[in-house]
Amino acid sequence: MSEDMIKTIKGLLATGKGNPKRLREIIETVKTGEPIVMSDYRYIENLLEASNGTDIEQTQATPRPKKDASLELLRVRLAEGQISIEEFRVLKKALTEEE
Repeated sequence: MSEDMIKTIKGLLATGKGNPKRLREIIETVKTGEPIVMSDYRYIENLLEASNGTDIEQTQATPRPKKDASLELLRVRLAEGQISIEEFRVLKKALTEEE
């Protein structure tokens, strides 16, 4: 269940839904094995209902070109705080440059 929750939250981050800081905090709570508070659970449910889950389902089910998948991964890493905005911009520019 916790892996599914993390995957769902990462999908929300990747699609730009919700507050990235709050979603990262929820991920950290789940990773430590602690239960999330009801307000966070409802927050995630509301985000999923607002998007009808279609964006997240498409993110996981639809094969994407490699460049799009790479950009999505960069967005998730930025949202999770793994890279800085400067690193994101440099990597995004490198990925989107015409060959």
